[in-house]
Amino acid sequence: MSIPKFKKFDIEAYKPGKSKINKIKKVIKLSANESALGMSPLAKKVISKKNLVLDKYPDGKSTNLKIAISKAYKCNFDKIICGAGSDEVIQMLCQLYLNPKDEVIVPQYSFLMYRI
Repeated sequence: MSIPKFKKFDIEAYKPGKSKINKIKKVIKLSANESALGMSPLAKKVISKKNLVLDKYPDGKSTNLKIAISKAYKCNFDKIICGAGSDEVIQMLCQLYLNPKDEVIVPQYSFLMYRI
């Protein structure tokens, strides 16, 4: 099995809220998960009432989140994967299931992370 060869893409780094479309001043990048509505008023209310520590890194293993998910959905704690976005989860799945010489087929026009 041969190793796939990828084209090198010269892609500008993501800049939140930064897009240029002629004659449109406020652009919302739905592909970047930006919200046209801003933060939920309910989320703001919850955050303001809690003594949250938002300036420190959270638990990298997402222990409390996994406990809550496993209770809410009655599923095995050890079978839950949490990540910092879909990029990280895709990377974890590839590292788990793929070997260095495996060939992966992806659609020509798809999510860039699949190729990476």
